[in-house]
Order: sequence, then structure tokens, then C-alpha cells
Amino acid sequence: MIYRALVKKLDPHIEEEVILEIEGIEFTGFSSVCPYEIEVGKKYPVLVGFTILDELVIRESIEKTKELERIGLGYQYYIRGVLHEDSIDAGIVLTDEDEYFSEYPYLIGEHVEIKVDRISVEFLRDSV
Repeated sequence: MIYRALVKKLDPHIEEEVILEIEGIEFTGFSSVCPYEIEVGKKYPVLVGFTILDELVIRESIEKTKELERIGLGYQYYIRGVLHEDSIDAGIVLTDEDEYFSEYPYLIGEHVEIKVDRISVEFLRDSV
């Protein structure tokens, strides 16, 4: 899903790190694609996904929450929300570009928690 994200902060040392706010949800992302210069305080069209470096850890959640919870000061997050075939709705929809969820058809439509190594952000040229 394409969102208009407000850039809250850019890291002066790590070029790809960006703090965004989408629909009231603030998170630190890793900008994998940025075809133009971005500025703090401006809104840009983005796609939001996630990156798993080792192994996907996914479990059904008893809690019916939708949230992004940062783990420590790094880029890892717990994503809690409703699992769909190609995305997870955690208050904002994060796409599953690598088709991890295809291995979990029994969890589609359920509340789950996944641990990701980072939230990936792709800045788009198209306007929303």
C-alpha cells in the first residue's frame, strides 16, 4: 500500500536511516530506494516492507493489537497485526515482497507477531 510519509528525522551518519510518521505511527526505517533527495518536515509517497536477514520468526498472538515495537536502539522490530497473503496490517500495511507468508497459510486472517531485522522504506516517484 502506498502512503504519504512525513520525514521526521534523517541520520547524519547513516544515509539510509530515516524516521517517518505514517497515519500517526512513528518508526525508524531503512530506506532501500530513494531516487531523490528528501527533507525533514516534508511528505513523500512510500511503500513500507520489512527485511529478514536470517530466519522468519512468526507466531500467533493472543493479543489483538496492531503495532510496531522497536527492539532496543537498533533496527529490529516486532510487528504485531493481522496477517494477509502478501502483507501484515499493523496499523499500517507492510508488504511481504519476499513471499515469506506463503509458508503460513494457516495464519492468514489471524493476529500474529513477527520479528524483523528492519523496516524497509521505498520512496516512490508517483504522487499519492
